[in-house]
Amino acid sequence: MDNNDLDQNLPFDIQNSILLSEFRKPLFKLIINSLNLPKSSIGLDAGCGIGFYTEILADSVGENGVVYGVDLSENFINYANKNKRKNFKFEVGDINSLRYDDNYFDWIWAADTVWPGPRELGCPNEIPTPIIKDFYRILKPGGEVFILFYSTQKFLPGYPFLEARLNTTSGATAPFVDGMDPIHHIMNAKHWLSKAGFKNNSAKTFLADINSPLDKNTQDALFYFFDMLWGESEDQIPQKDWDEYIKICNSNSNDHVLNNQNYYGFYTYTLFRGNK
Repeated sequence: MDNNDLDQNLPFDIQNSILLSEFRKPLFKLIINSLNLPKSSIGLDAGCGIGFYTEILADSVGENGVVYGVDLSENFINYANKNKRKNFKFEVGDINSLRYDDNYFDWIWAADTVWPGPRELGCPNEIPTPIIKDFYRILKPGGEVFILFYSTQKFLPGYPFLEARLNTTSGATAPFVDGMDPIHHIMNAKHWLSKAGFKNNSAKTFLADINSPLDKNTQDALFYFFDMLWGESEDQIPQKDWDEYIKICNSNSNDHVLNNQNYYGFYTYTLFRGNK
């Protein structure tokens, strides 16, 4: 999908979700394929957003399987429901209080969903354990949970000091904030799984390469990431660093890092999984 084909009448958050979903699609397909989801199984996409990856999950379980997608955003669910297929279903719901019966699902997938942190930063809960315990409740014995988090990136080739300083700012470390218990940082998700009763817990990081030439979708997605991670960092780093950031990350600058004909960057997602 060319970003120019995006319906500009769609809400801004849905436009961004489409853009980011397309950008991450190759990596997420790789991750989903690595799960070896059982054919004809019943799964849950917890925090499904616009349902972009629910469809890929549904393809994995086949036409006799079913994937439920649940999200707190009514706008996202309304958009997701425009794409109707018999083997996936969408509904509005809160992952803090899932309505499903005990031992219902064969597997649960939660991508960028169980971020511990303040509610004002869009997090479902400051403490992840109750959510993970409820996942355990609704999984069948022998079922598996998959929790996926965006974990790191290298977006500014040639500027390691600048990128390192930017990555200490609040936008880059959000939603983890000062005073939070270190055990609630996403890289401790194996601990959460263990506390909830899951066994055979593991973690694996997947990497997506970003190579020039960059199409418009990729550039727009990277602009979004630059702004999300570092866009409000001016008062948190030395002025000279902020000036350099503006010089190389402003789309109107002749020195923009994405104009490098030999640009290379990467980002990673880390998958945590456990068995009931």
